Amino acid sequence: SDLKMRNALEKLKLLGKMPNEDLDNDSQDILDLSNKYRKLLMQIEEPISIETGYALLSFLPSKRFYGLEFEILSKIETIELNNEEQMNSYENLINSCPNEEIRDNLIVGYENWKEDC
Repeated sequence: SDLKMRNALEKLKLLGKMPNEDLDNDSQDILDLSNKYRKLLMQIEEPISIETGYALLSFLPSKRFYGLEFEILSKIETIELNNEEQMNSYENLINSCPNEEIRDNLIVGYENWKEDC
């Protein structure tokens, strides 16, 4: 399944960064594309690694794309944080998030997680 996941990441890389949705003008092609992204994201097993997290961030649209930005957010939130080093890596990861709304959500989730620790 490691291979399946690597294949899914490779296919996502070929698709590249998600476009922003345009609800008034998006064609069936764009809807098909969003389904391709969704199916591939479902093949990414959780918890994910920091490396996979960086890969997923690179696919984020600048605004939104049919809720897929929140699927990426929920994958990122499965990264295991068991020590200081992992926490620092995670902070760097979320600070590098190119999508403002998703970055804000990740920061809030992380702050809440730290309070519960």
